[in-house]
Amino acid sequence: MIALPHALPTALRKTRTAAEYVHRHAAGPLARERAAEVLQAVNAYEAHPSSAAAPLLLTDLLTAIVECVGPAWLKVNADDPDIARFTALIDRTRDETAQPPADVDLDELLAAVLWARHGPGGAAEPNGSAAPGTA
Repeated sequence: MIALPHALPTALRKTRTAAEYVHRHAAGPLARERAAEVLQAVNAYEAHPSSAAAPLLLTDLLTAIVECVGPAWLKVNADDPDIARFTALIDRTRDETAQPPADVDLDELLAAVLWARHGPGGAAEPNGSAAPGTA
């Protein structure tokens, strides 16, 4: 079977790209494993975007992102506008009546969080290892 690149449009293309980058370039195996979990959550979310399971899939996706970037890193960077929006989204998903964000907005936000933590010039220590408390 031939593996094709992501030629089909995906709802979370930027998030997928950021997670694939982490999976390929992270210094440690734990970060790579967590990036793989993000990719699995992205796949599940995109497979059922309008189903009754969508709120649970969104929660799973947000949880995977939290685990990938590290809860301690989120706390340390809470003053960053994207991180503040991300943590507010997590809080909003606890409200069962809240509407989920549009996929475009969600994609931008999740990718921004992953890039801020794991992208080139992200939160790694100078020796290439993860910053303390960030997996």
